[in-house]
Amino acid sequence: FPSHDTPEFAYHTSNPMFRDSIDRDGLIPQGKSENWLEGTKIEGKALFATFSENPSDWVNWDYDDDVWKIDLSKIDNIWNIDPNYGSDKYRWTAQPIPREAIELVHWGTGEEYQ
Repeated sequence: FPSHDTPEFAYHTSNPMFRDSIDRDGLIPQGKSENWLEGTKIEGKALFATFSENPSDWVNWDYDDDVWKIDLSKIDNIWNIDPNYGSDKYRWTAQPIPREAIELVHWGTGEEYQ
């Protein structure tokens, strides 16, 4: 998308049980799992992120997950609009994101919100 529309950062949420592997390997696209919305029309592996600086847009509304900040200036991934949401701020990529381009900005507990 045009550079003037490109935010500086994106945000990815992940269960804290994956923190060590993400800290070691970066963000790696994954195949369909129970975390994907059932009718997702994405084939192959994907990594989801939110192109919004508003923390209420990044959260997993059910669990206190880790939040990883992605520095978009350090990668040249192709980002697609997530078909599950009616907004272009929710996107996905099929390309990995190296450790050098991410920073853990919220240490989640992995606990379910009450």
